[in-house]
Amino acid sequence: MAGAGGGRGTRGAGETEGGPAAAGPLEEAWSIFDERHLPYRLLMLGKMLDRISTQHIRDLAGVTLAEWRVIVHLAVMGARSASEVSAAALVDRAEVSRAVRALEEKGFLVRSEHPRNRKSSLLSVTPEGRKIYERMLRQRRHFYGALMSDLAPDELAQLDALLLRVARRADTLVRDYVIPPDLQS
Repeated sequence: MAGAGGGRGTRGAGETEGGPAAAGPLEEAWSIFDERHLPYRLLMLGKMLDRISTQHIRDLAGVTLAEWRVIVHLAVMGARSASEVSAAALVDRAEVSRAVRALEEKGFLVRSEHPRNRKSSLLSVTPEGRKIYERMLRQRRHFYGALMSDLAPDELAQLDALLLRVARRADTLVRDYVIPPDLQS
């Protein structure tokens, strides 16, 4: 892979600019399954990022990862119901509800009457919630920049496009999921 500095040449998985990386726990876990098991590798990477993010967000903002996700979605989308946040974040409604309760107690969001649905409330970030969002957004952008620093802009664009293709396919498979006849016993 070419790095952001360009001209570094092509490297395979587990290699660094100077040559093969020393085998460590990551490389060992990564090599358990080959590239045919890319979803497994994506799950591993997702867990690593969640672990790092959970600690980072807790240390810097005093909120959980679930609470942070609610703050981000409300800050970006504006006032929304918990169901709308859940759908946008692709997370369980119960997880959003727990985060909303905690964020209300911390003074980072408020509920207001939903003009089109009496059974639902609109959620919005408070000025304190907005401060958390803006401070953490700078920190998260710095983290994402460091995470992606080995990739050139064209590689980032390609990775993003490829991940979107995989996500769309996964979404189709989930929506159209049918148990194959040979597994229906």
